[in-house]
Amino acid sequence: MEGLAQDYRLQGNPVAEVPVVGSLVYDGLGEAVVRKFNERLKGVKGVECTQKLKSGDVISHSNTARALGFNQILREETGGDIHVLSPEEVVQYWDALPERGSTYADTDSIVIYPTEGPNESLRQKALGIVGKDFRKSKVPLIVSGLGIVKDSSEDTGFTFTETGNILVREAPYLQKDGNVQYDAKKGKLNSSEEGVRVWTPGSQNGLRRLYRNRNDGLVAWVDDLLGASEYGRVQVLQDPKGLGEKISELSADLDRKYEADATKLAERHAEAQRHLRTGQI
Repeated sequence: MEGLAQDYRLQGNPVAEVPVVGSLVYDGLGEAVVRKFNERLKGVKGVECTQKLKSGDVISHSNTARALGFNQILREETGGDIHVLSPEEVVQYWDALPERGSTYADTDSIVIYPTEGPNESLRQKALGIVGKDFRKSKVPLIVSGLGIVKDSSEDTGFTFTETGNILVREAPYLQKDGNVQYDAKKGKLNSSEEGVRVWTPGSQNGLRRLYRNRNDGLVAWVDDLLGASEYGRVQVLQDPKGLGEKISELSADLDRKYEADATKLAERHAEAQRHLRTGQI
């Protein structure tokens, strides 16, 4: 599968020179991902992929388990060059998302709210994985990069497992419905007057899925982790060796340099004006 990943070219929308955003297709890479996923989750209702897929079909019926499992396999096999979109990437590349108005797509993340609630056993499992620094957080947590394994003791038929790609961050913008924008300099989402809408549970409890629902924004209140339909997509990013991140870092560096240069020019201008007025240097 590594050979496939090295030569693979995602069919999708470029968001700069790189990366490219697209929906996972049942081609060489997509077929290998589905096959490996089904080997791990065989027989788990609502999780195993049972759709009849032909070569070239867009892989549908996304849900939390499938998005996390596919992301886990893609990252393992491509070294992170191809992965399921994070919530931040969904907002950052909003205008480039294929079929945005007619589909939904789960992200690589789940939301842990501060108090007990739906999917509590999985919530406790996720809290155990993220570490003590986050276990008593008073605001919602977004956790990306969890893996999944079979677990017949769970109603969902699966549980979370630790991977080398887990990322945890507090998400105060999920405390109530609102809008978010992507802050390129800090690489995170912030509340804003405009931007992409986020939808949250008033109860602020339990563990919830985190997905894009058509053009309506990011949904963070649904507790059904296995719900799926033909309109679901597995939307991924191809970013060879993190070139997109490097371009963002370079852009931020240039912005900082521009700001520093502008400050120096303003200071010199002020000194020149003072010299003209007073004759003093």
